[in-house]
Amino acid sequence: MINRTSIFTTTAHAFRRVSLWASISLLCATTSSMAAAPMQTQLPDTPVGRLGGELIRHANADGPERIRQWAPSVLSASIAADDKAAFITDLASAARDSGGLDVFDVRNDPHQPGLLEVAVKGRRNGQAALFWLTAEPASPDRLAQATLVPMDNPLYADWPKGAVSHAELAKQIRIVLDRLVSVSDFSGCVTIVDGSETVFDECRGMADRSFNVPIDHETKFRIASVGKMFTAVAVAQLIEAGKLSWNDTLAKRVPEYPDQATAKKITVWDLLHHTAGLGDFMVPEYFEHSERYVNPMDYLQLIARQPKVAEPGKGLNYSNAGYVLLGRIIENVSGENYFDYIQHHIFEPAQMTSSGFRSEDEIVPGLAVGYYHDDGVFSRTWKANWLRGIYKGSPAGGGYSTNTDLLRFAAALNGNKLLKSATLAKMFDGGVPAGPGFIGAGIDERLSHGRHIRGHQGGIEGTTANLQMVWETGAAVALTSNQGPSQHWLLAEHIADLLAAEGAKN
Repeated sequence: MINRTSIFTTTAHAFRRVSLWASISLLCATTSSMAAAPMQTQLPDTPVGRLGGELIRHANADGPERIRQWAPSVLSASIAADDKAAFITDLASAARDSGGLDVFDVRNDPHQPGLLEVAVKGRRNGQAALFWLTAEPASPDRLAQATLVPMDNPLYADWPKGAVSHAELAKQIRIVLDRLVSVSDFSGCVTIVDGSETVFDECRGMADRSFNVPIDHETKFRIASVGKMFTAVAVAQLIEAGKLSWNDTLAKRVPEYPDQATAKKITVWDLLHHTAGLGDFMVPEYFEHSERYVNPMDYLQLIARQPKVAEPGKGLNYSNAGYVLLGRIIENVSGENYFDYIQHHIFEPAQMTSSGFRSEDEIVPGLAVGYYHDDGVFSRTWKANWLRGIYKGSPAGGGYSTNTDLLRFAAALNGNKLLKSATLAKMFDGGVPAGPGFIGAGIDERLSHGRHIRGHQGGIEGTTANLQMVWETGAAVALTSNQGPSQHWLLAEHIADLLAAEGAKN
């Protein structure tokens, strides 16, 4: 497994685990609170406030090596070794790459007493980041939690708050994309459709940095957990056909699963909603031999060996393992290989001609190389993800697509070409609360301006992706990028909000 495990790198191999969902909701809350209240730049005179000030002073005055020597002295022994190493790496990056840190907002989170959020901005290129800090009650001169994550929120300080014309929306997107290029060397594409109109369709950056190959509208991108929507729709199709039930157990549909005692307690509904209580399959054993895991059947023993994180049906625990098991259910019920089923029943009906699942050693014309940083939040050094990616995508994500194809999927789904409206309605019935909205059956949902925004994000080394659909109007936005994990998915969320506001106005 990778050796950097901050909130984003820990969740990178997991595509988007619940801990990342928690960070998403916190950042979204921070965005809105910053807009609603005057910014506070004074750190509080409390143990955690004083520790936060000390971190920033050292980042501004010391070099990376001195940071690495000093930082462990203020970190609690209770912090996991990997998390501690990740934070020190990020703090060293601040000292080396930021040009100095300036605090531009300080918040206490009412949902997490004792947590201090400190938003900082690098002087060199304006990269923003967020510290999450808590002091250890028994030893207030040490931090019990210390995390530093990148933050795109300040880029949206001038973002419109209500409906705007399509021309103004395109102008605002160009401003943000240009800022993303300047601040974080963004590469990727953003496309918006509203009915028959293509409102925006532009790309930035390089598909292959070694050979200076620019991204264009035909470039294919890995889409990480966005692919979970394909798995969820496939399951719903089989339920609609009467071949499967929401309440069928894993034991009934995958009798070959090694842990039948647990499988008898897990339903299809649990797997779709991340409430099955399963651990993850993305553990060192997986990454040491990822080429062994090609079809859903290949994962069963590995998944069954992982420690359970909760009782089935007892709470949200974002699970890639659960979606691989759904892929095996699809195979057993349909009689087709998972990848063939998605090709025949999702991609072909939606006319998605540039989407698929290929292993790392297969040639996919036009597929962008993925890039990531592994040496800190403020780093400007890109590394290709040849050794950090997964060998082949799975029912949990990792396939590839284009913005055009993702928007075709959105249109087919909303237009009832893939599922009947009653089945779709069931998929959003009883969603699990998470962040600013709910996790439905494989598709997330939140309300904005009285409209339902539905979709899914994805992130892993070399990938950031987001597909958001304004359900009542059919407008949709797709964002794909060959770098990540990052906060760039937020742009699609902000765009969806403006599309929802326009739909509410009309």
